[in-house]
Amino acid sequence: MTARLFHVTPSGATGLGFAAFVFFVVPAIVGSLWLSVFTSTACFALAAAGVAFMYARLGMVSLTQVGLMGVGGWVMLRLNYALALPFEINLILAGLVTMVFGMILALPALRLRGLYLALVTLMAAGGLEIVFSTFQFPNGGQGFWGVSTGLTQTMARPWIATSDAAYLRYTVAVATLGFLLIELARRLTPGRAWAMIRRSEAAAMSAGINVTLYKTVAFALSGLLAGLAGALLAGSLGLLDGGTFRASESVMIFALAVVGGARYWLGAIIAAALFRVLPALLNNWGVDADLSYVIFGAGLLHAVITAPNGIAGQVLGALARRGPAVKPAVGEPMTVPPSAGRTGVTGSTVVVDGVTVQFGGVLALDGISAEMTQPISGIIGPNGAGKTTLMNVFSGFVAPTAGKITVDGFDLGTLTPHQRSQWGLRRSFQKEEISEDLTVAENVRVQIDTSPMSGADKAAEVVRALEFVGLSDMADVPGSALNTFERRLTDIAKCIVGTPKLIMFDEPAGGLSVPETQRLGDLILRIHDHTGAHVLLIDHDVDLIARICAETLVIDFGKPIAFGPSKEVLSDPQVKAAYLGAEEIAP
Repeated sequence: MTARLFHVTPSGATGLGFAAFVFFVVPAIVGSLWLSVFTSTACFALAAAGVAFMYARLGMVSLTQVGLMGVGGWVMLRLNYALALPFEINLILAGLVTMVFGMILALPALRLRGLYLALVTLMAAGGLEIVFSTFQFPNGGQGFWGVSTGLTQTMARPWIATSDAAYLRYTVAVATLGFLLIELARRLTPGRAWAMIRRSEAAAMSAGINVTLYKTVAFALSGLLAGLAGALLAGSLGLLDGGTFRASESVMIFALAVVGGARYWLGAIIAAALFRVLPALLNNWGVDADLSYVIFGAGLLHAVITAPNGIAGQVLGALARRGPAVKPAVGEPMTVPPSAGRTGVTGSTVVVDGVTVQFGGVLALDGISAEMTQPISGIIGPNGAGKTTLMNVFSGFVAPTAGKITVDGFDLGTLTPHQRSQWGLRRSFQKEEISEDLTVAENVRVQIDTSPMSGADKAAEVVRALEFVGLSDMADVPGSALNTFERRLTDIAKCIVGTPKLIMFDEPAGGLSVPETQRLGDLILRIHDHTGAHVLLIDHDVDLIARICAETLVIDFGKPIAFGPSKEVLSDPQVKAAYLGAEEIAP
C-alpha cells in the first residue's frame, strides 16, 4: 500500500515532465506576451484539475469552477489593498475562502446528481457572473468593495517573482503542488471513498463511508484549487475585470476537461492549453480566435464517440508498451487454519420483529418476524417477494413502517447506514459493487477505512481476507480487470475484513457456473468459523440454500410463509406451491 502511495504513474510522469519544461525552458525562449499566456494557462490548468477530479472520481458535474476562480481573485485583490499582507498569506486566505464557497455548493450535491446538479452549479456560476459585473473587482478604492473609477493601481507580485518569467515559474510551482494535493487525496482514504461513491452511494454507505462528508470534502478541495487559480491570475494580470469569469467559461472548462482526459493529470494540462494557448495561436496566425470553439466542439464529439479517456488517454495509450497482459490465475481458496479464525466467538441471535414496509399504497413487507440463531440463515422467495427490501431494512436504506431488527438485543434502527457498517454489518449486492478505479486490495481496504485500527492492522486484515478467498496473488489487479467470479470473491473479502458481526449476501451465486457456485458455497460455509459473524444468505439457488443454511425464512408477496430448519421448510407443501412448484428437494 505504501509503495502504491509513492508510485509515479505514466500520466503523472508526463505531467511533471511538462511542468518542468514550462518551469525551466519556456521562460527563456518566449516573449512577454507568451509568458502571460502560459501563466494564464497554468492558472486554468489548476482550475481544470479541480473540475476534472470531481467528474472522474465522483461522477459529479460542477459548472461553477470559473466563477469560483473569480471569488478567489476578488478575495486576493481585496486582501491586498485592505491589509497589505504578504502575497503568500493572501493566496492561502483566498484559497480557504473559496474552499468555503465550494462547501456551500456541496449542499445541493447531497441530494442532486447528473443534469440537476449541473444546472444548479451553472446557476451559481451565472449568479457570480452578475455579482462580478455589477460590483466589479477591487482596484484600491475605498469601502468594502474597494472599487473607484479612474484608478489604475495594480496588485503587487511576490518579491521572489516580480518579473513575468519568475511569476510564470511561481505559478507553475503552485499549480504542481495543487496537482500533488489531488493525487495524494486520491491515493489515501478520501480517494477510496470517492471511488466507491462514484460506483454506488448505497455500496459506499454499506462500506461505512459517510457520503455527505466525502462529497463536501470533494467540493471543498475543488473550491480550494479554483480559489488558488483565481488568486494567481489576479497576481498575473494585476487587475481583474467583471467579464473575465463568465458562466459560459465554466461550461467550456468542464467540456475541455472531458476532451483532455478527466482521469489524467495530462488531461487538465491539455484542457487549459486548448482554452488559452490555442486562441492565442490563432490570433498570432491572423485567424479569428472564435474558430477555437469549433475546434473544441469537434474535440468533444471525438472524445464522446471514440475516446472516452480523452486526448490524454489516447496519447498515454499510444506510448505504452503493447503486449499481452499476464493476469494471475485464481487458485483454490486457501485453507485458513483454525488458529487464524476468531476464537471464543459464539453465534449471534438476529431477531426480525414484525417488520412492515409500505411504499404509498404498496405493502412491500407485511409483519415479517423470525428469530435466527444458527450461524448461517437463508432467505428465499419468488422475484418481488420482498427479500431485497428486507435486506435494505437491515442496511438502513429503507425505514420500516413498523417493527424493528435487533442483533443480540441491539436495535439496528438506532444507527445510520454508514454507522451500521462501522458497527459490524456487511452486505453484498445483487450486482457486485466493485470499484473499477481501485485495485482488489483497495476495494477491500475501503470497508475498514473508518475503523479505529492502526494502518498496519488494516493492511494485515486485508491480506488475511484475500488469503481466505484465494485472491492474494491479485491484490494489485484493478477492479476493471476482474471477471464475474473474481468480483464475487472480492465482495466476500470485503464482507469478512475487519470484525464483522452480521454479513448479508444478496444472490451471490447469480451468473456463476456450477463449479463456481460450489466453491462460493464452500467459502460461505467457513465464514462463521473464520470471523464469528452471523451470515444471512438470499439466493434463488435452492440447492445452495439447502446445502449451507441451517435455517431458512420464506417470503411470498411480502409475507412470511415459513421459517425453521431448512430441510423442513423446503419440503413444506406451502413453500413448494409458492416457490418451488411440485419439484422435490434432494435430501
